Amino acid sequence: MDLTAHSKFLSYVLRHHPEAIGLEVDENGWAEVSALIEKAKKHGRHLDRNIIKQIIEKSSKNRFILSGDGQYIRAGYGHSIDVDLQLKSKAPPEKLYHGTARNNVESILADGIKARNRNFVHLSTTVDEARNVGGRHGSPVILNIKASKMHKDGIKFYQSESEQSIWLTSYVPPEYIEQR
Repeated sequence: MDLTAHSKFLSYVLRHHPEAIGLEVDENGWAEVSALIEKAKKHGRHLDRNIIKQIIEKSSKNRFILSGDGQYIRAGYGHSIDVDLQLKSKAPPEKLYHGTARNNVESILADGIKARNRNFVHLSTTVDEARNVGGRHGSPVILNIKASKMHKDGIKFYQSESEQSIWLTSYVPPEYIEQR
């Protein structure tokens, strides 16, 4: 069983395109697990509760959350669809990190980090995680983000519900970014 392929499918459907399989998600991003399994099957994807449970338990990225009763699932971060994750603003660590490809650095230093097609900018608590993210797009560059200063200046931060090392904000202005 290829858990990675299943996880990518869940990310695609729960974060970006539930309509691709006719899945309904509510305003907070929750979908019925039974509906997800049924709709996935109709589109040639074999999912069951055991596979979903394994993806959640074995994934190092903690992308998905099951409701307390196990009847609903949602992605914890990374959405491009309009959902309200009901996250509470909180003070971030003093410094966070953003990994990007080398060819993006000049525009980021000039214009800041924008969410683009996502609802939030994703920042990491560790250099290694930022490096992994940046490496997906080419030769990685790690940027230091003055998160505590941003927060003190009134910019809101949210910690991912599913992955504690991921912090979210709507935009990082250039004055809060330092190249490592």
